[in-house]
Amino acid sequence: MVSYELSHEVVSCVEAALAKGIALENELKTLIIAVGSRRFALHVPGDKRASLRKVKTFLNAEQAFLLSRVELEDMGLMPGTVSPVIEPVWSLPHLISAAVLELAFVSTNSGTRSQFFVFDPKVLLQARSTSIGDFEA
Repeated sequence: MVSYELSHEVVSCVEAALAKGIALENELKTLIIAVGSRRFALHVPGDKRASLRKVKTFLNAEQAFLLSRVELEDMGLMPGTVSPVIEPVWSLPHLISAAVLELAFVSTNSGTRSQFFVFDPKVLLQARSTSIGDFEA
């Protein structure tokens, strides 16, 4: 996958979309969540909010939480560097919003705050474990 360079570092989806000159919906929002002792990568369009209530319902779980900054750091990640197509995120089970798969392309960071990828969202379906659902608030 080809990596592109930004002129400055970005952290949020809004900052990234503005810096790239793309629609916010095309900036992939990937959140790492905990459901019990399991970790999942949750993907929604950048202009949407994720619904942990819908994740809990989908997984038939009592609790679902966003990982804390410390838990992200324990995985070697920090805000603005969670990339679904590289390790350690690629090996997690992926929960993909159906709306993501309807997009012509998505963009996300390449593990840094100043580089990014652009790709067909169907690439996410190549992960070892994927589930598609409505995960948006």
